[in-house]
Amino acid sequence: MSFADRAVATLGFHLQQAFARKLATPTLAAPAAPTALPDLRYRVRRDGLRPALLTECFGHYSGVLAPHVLAAAHRLVAGGLVELADARERHGALALAALAHALHGDSVHVIAASDAAAKALCESLRTPLAATGLRIGLVERTMAAAARRNAYACDVVCGTHREIAQDYLRDRLTDGQRPGELASRLQRVAATGGGRLMPQGLNCALVDDGDIIMLDDAVAPAAIAADVDQSRDRLLYEQAVELARALSPSTDFTFEDDGIRLTEPAARLLERLVTPLGGVWSARQRREELVGLALEALHVLQRDVDYRVANGIVQFPDRSKEGEEGAGPAEAIQKLVEVKEGCRLSARREILARLPMPRFFARYRHLAAVCADARTLEGEFWSFYSLKTWLAGERTSSTPPEVRVFVATQARNAALIAAVRAHGAAGRGAVIAVRSPRDAQAMQVLLREAQVQGEVEIVVLPAVHGIRAQGSVSLVVAGLPDSRRHIEQALRACDVKSCELYFALDEEMAARLDPLVARAASFFVRADGELESSWAALAWRRVQRAAERASRGLRFDLRAREQTLDDLLAFSGQRE
Repeated sequence: MSFADRAVATLGFHLQQAFARKLATPTLAAPAAPTALPDLRYRVRRDGLRPALLTECFGHYSGVLAPHVLAAAHRLVAGGLVELADARERHGALALAALAHALHGDSVHVIAASDAAAKALCESLRTPLAATGLRIGLVERTMAAAARRNAYACDVVCGTHREIAQDYLRDRLTDGQRPGELASRLQRVAATGGGRLMPQGLNCALVDDGDIIMLDDAVAPAAIAADVDQSRDRLLYEQAVELARALSPSTDFTFEDDGIRLTEPAARLLERLVTPLGGVWSARQRREELVGLALEALHVLQRDVDYRVANGIVQFPDRSKEGEEGAGPAEAIQKLVEVKEGCRLSARREILARLPMPRFFARYRHLAAVCADARTLEGEFWSFYSLKTWLAGERTSSTPPEVRVFVATQARNAALIAAVRAHGAAGRGAVIAVRSPRDAQAMQVLLREAQVQGEVEIVVLPAVHGIRAQGSVSLVVAGLPDSRRHIEQALRACDVKSCELYFALDEEMAARLDPLVARAASFFVRADGELESSWAALAWRRVQRAAERASRGLRFDLRAREQTLDDLLAFSGQRE
């Protein structure tokens, strides 16, 4: 697309957002006769999805929908993102759009944010579309290749964006888009049997919760990985351990504060011992580094003190934290201890293919999405996916959260535990929303140590589908989410109008405040470490806006990096 074309398209986007964002309500049509379906299918495939034919397609839908839902379905068929506040109405609009595209002959992928959401979406579409004879399939994480192939053979397929993207990558590797060695290794890992999972390709994608899937989750690409053959690695580490055992303490090496240091006679001895080996052992610095790490594994690290061995696996407790990568010396130490204990080497996985979510969705010939609220996100949807945003119906209003801000995490935890106990005493269950799986684990430990009784469920924002709490519940948000709309999504999932928000104004949060506001707020801290309510609301609004700007900047930064990587890969002829 030329610069002039992009400028005209951008101008059209801004004009549409300013003057024509609200969808017009179409005229309801009379239900169509079931016997007219074969003829309608022929005319739709011959003439395309024209407005008159769309009205006939929607007439075969067995459910009852409001006029603004029909307007949303028309827009989804044309392409774009539609805001619909009610989840049932979103599912109805997706069902109508899926019906029209399936009658047109397109393979339709209805994409959800989680496995539970995909299963619920599949069930909601199955009944109203059953009368049309369309087949609906569900792709789940635990399905075998044959079951996946059968699911993709259906007219409408429901699944998560990651499962469908990974299956697309598997097909790309199977088709020989990468070297044959990688494709054969993938065949062994995935056991696909040589057949393509989705022979129809990527035709039409209808995305539920588009803000979560297409923006919040866009920073993590889909990837296919396989275990790497480590026989050569094991030989290297076995040689390092044997060389280390040939050295004696005090005479050949000494223990110092910055590590183990070899004596000069020991260095000359190693040079003679490794002469027949060659390879990496020829380089003195690398040789002495490996032998030094092997000496540490043999003489410093003690079993059941620094590590433990369970079921033939070496475990380092201090390296089990989420997000910590075993790279460099830490990875070498792990391998050397495994050789020392006679265990198999821990698996190392190699990325065979990766695909960012924006580029994956760009592969579809037709893309449309729905979400509950896209305010402030219009520019990102346009920039990432060239999708205009439309509003169908009216937005639901929610009460702002009751914000409680503390200057210390300990004070926040004490107040949160007291609130959960108060809700339990009142006969209400509590849903605690946190921002990451690590926060969820920490919250579970906190509740267990506090011996909190009653029904308490912990969910991770923004994916709050499948909340199991029954009856009357209260929503408690622990920590600051990436966006305020995540709180509103949790409110809709719990079917409540308001919630309580607890977060600690630690150094990271305080850095997001204006220095003047942070200084002024420090004078309004009560004896229990909590800010006055008016200053708490002000601090929350400021910090929340800063967090949203940071999340938006991260997405655009990652998009620029992926574009740079894409340009570099283009020189090698590999697009994934």
